[in-house]
Amino acid sequence: MMGCTALRSTVSALSQARPIMVIIVVGTAFNIVGNYLLGFGKLGLPALGLAGLALATTLTWWGMFLALACYTILHPTLRDYRFFQTLHHPKPRTLRQLVWGGVPIGSFSGLESGFFLIIMFWMGQLGTETLAAHQVVLQTIVVVFMIPLGISFATTVRVGQWLGKRDLAGMQRATWVSMVITIFFMVGGSLLFVLFPKQIIGIYLDVNKPENEAIVALAVPLLNIAAVTMVLDGLQKAIYGALQGLQDTQIPTALNVLGFWGVGLSVGYGLGFQLGMGSRGLWIGQSIAIATVALLFSWRLYQLIGKRKQHVLS
Repeated sequence: MMGCTALRSTVSALSQARPIMVIIVVGTAFNIVGNYLLGFGKLGLPALGLAGLALATTLTWWGMFLALACYTILHPTLRDYRFFQTLHHPKPRTLRQLVWGGVPIGSFSGLESGFFLIIMFWMGQLGTETLAAHQVVLQTIVVVFMIPLGISFATTVRVGQWLGKRDLAGMQRATWVSMVITIFFMVGGSLLFVLFPKQIIGIYLDVNKPENEAIVALAVPLLNIAAVTMVLDGLQKAIYGALQGLQDTQIPTALNVLGFWGVGLSVGYGLGFQLGMGSRGLWIGQSIAIATVALLFSWRLYQLIGKRKQHVLS
């Protein structure tokens, strides 16, 4: 898994994202079939249960890793980099640079996930129906959010490439294009949330059953709040992608703590429990946290671009 992740990041940074998509799609299909065959014992194979699922997943990761390794070795452009030629010669300086930039990125992801995990725990304290409604809305956002997340990764690659060329105009152009595409896509998704809330909820449960009425009643206003949250979240992710491309990872992690853990949890808890707004209060707190982080990231990006302009002019 780690080898596949490292190769995937390297190949993506060299603007070779399409083969990664093909390999992951094929690997996912193989994993699904392997889980079914080995888990339940089909086509004469033994029913291995959970061990069968683990074996299929392990084979999938090894297959994707080897496929990516072969691609980097055989591709006429990538093979010139000779990724595997000097693995036995570690470079302390390069390793330090990777740790210096990578640990804050990992911390950022962990802190962001932890914030949403705490919100989920608080939803559970409000009742089963509240938690179910929250999960319906959150899971829908997660699926839609994959597009702006991919655009954010692409922004990191493009801004990083322009940074290597010392092209300030290219960095700015890549950032603006990323923000415009992300906002356009997320506004479209938000309109679907507002116009077809019950159809979206119907993907997960039968909205016509009386026992689901409470969940539907809770989920519909959450979808309306999520419509705004989606646009803000996409915007902050696009800007964060540009910051990563500029190799700025420590300050955004600190801003993440301030926005999510400082503002978001405080406002969410106050609205949800102190003022009795329940799930709506917690979702409003989420939205305010995301808006705060987006503003802080925008300020940080503006600050960095301004410094580079001064450096160019001097």
